[in-house]
Amino acid sequence: MMFDAIVVGAGPAGTTTALLLARAGWTVALVEKHIFPRRKVCGEFISATNLPLLKELGIADYYLSHGGPPVERVGLFANNTIITATMPHLDNAPSKWGRALGREHLDSLLLDQARLAGAQIWQPWSATQFQKQDNFYTCTLTQKEKTEIISGKIMIMANGSWEKGLSQSALPPHKPTDFLGFKAHFTQSDLEANLMPLLVFPGGYGGMVHTDNSRITLSCGIMRKTLSHTRKIHPGLSAGEAVAHHIISFCQGARHVLNKAQREGQWLSVGPLRPGIRPLYNNGIFFVGNSAGEAHPIVAEGISMALQSAWLLADLLINKQADLNQVGREYTRKWTAHCASRIRAANLFTQIAIHPRAVAFLLPLFKHFPQLITYGAKLSGKVKTLPTISK
Repeated sequence: MMFDAIVVGAGPAGTTTALLLARAGWTVALVEKHIFPRRKVCGEFISATNLPLLKELGIADYYLSHGGPPVERVGLFANNTIITATMPHLDNAPSKWGRALGREHLDSLLLDQARLAGAQIWQPWSATQFQKQDNFYTCTLTQKEKTEIISGKIMIMANGSWEKGLSQSALPPHKPTDFLGFKAHFTQSDLEANLMPLLVFPGGYGGMVHTDNSRITLSCGIMRKTLSHTRKIHPGLSAGEAVAHHIISFCQGARHVLNKAQREGQWLSVGPLRPGIRPLYNNGIFFVGNSAGEAHPIVAEGISMALQSAWLLADLLINKQADLNQVGREYTRKWTAHCASRIRAANLFTQIAIHPRAVAFLLPLFKHFPQLITYGAKLSGKVKTLPTISK
């Protein structure tokens, strides 16, 4: 079975790419190993810069009506300090502020739209291997005891950077300084409706935001050695409970927000995270989302970068599909111009956040000049818009 494109991974990046290509008349296979709806480690915030794309994808109305309240303020919770500032916003836009939407809803909505557009969905199937043959790729799909072989003129990898088997390179050995990602939903919290605070604590960082169905999302990254130390001090705690204990021990703002809150569902974890910029194209294989480049979640731009990398690639493929090498070069150039600064900013913010002395030194400055927090949010890409998709 031959397709114009095989997309591996049905998160926001993969499904958006598949959807846009299918609407342009491409034959597309979209391969996803998990059954939807599914929860996933993610901060769930989607910047307002994505609204034009969400309209193009057909899910903007749901996002605006079912997502959390508009996030008009950004905050910093560190030690006993609580600082809030204005979130940078889009001028002259129908929606100036971003919102959060649970991944169990976002991913399912996008997948439904891709299916309606004509993409063939292979779910739950795993892409276990692929190889180049002449001018196309063959891809082996497995589902329990079943095996299928499909072919595509190009491969688009949208699987997570920590996935084994189809990653760009061998995964490095685990290190004590690796960051692990955690997430949980809570109800009955005391988080102000329009506020998204950054949580700073020794060995890690986190964030909280109101999402759909009157819940808040708490997501964080924590170093492996910090988590191990916390679990030794508090034996018997699960990894997620140990993370929560560590956060509220060092962050008064988080302690206040979660004082009466009830966790909904289990803690989720993933990792190690692999922040950085990777090759975006290699001999007919394109990479989008975290497979292309990953920012520390401290900047809350993961979904935005996933959607926008898919937008950039699909636009180029649709309009310059005759020369893949040219598309690869142009995609790399545009992606780098649009996304690289966010990854670098996230690395800088993370290095500051995990060192208590750096935090203690900078907190008085942030107290006197809270607009610096607004500026930091701007550096993270909250108002960085994409060019319009070519028609």
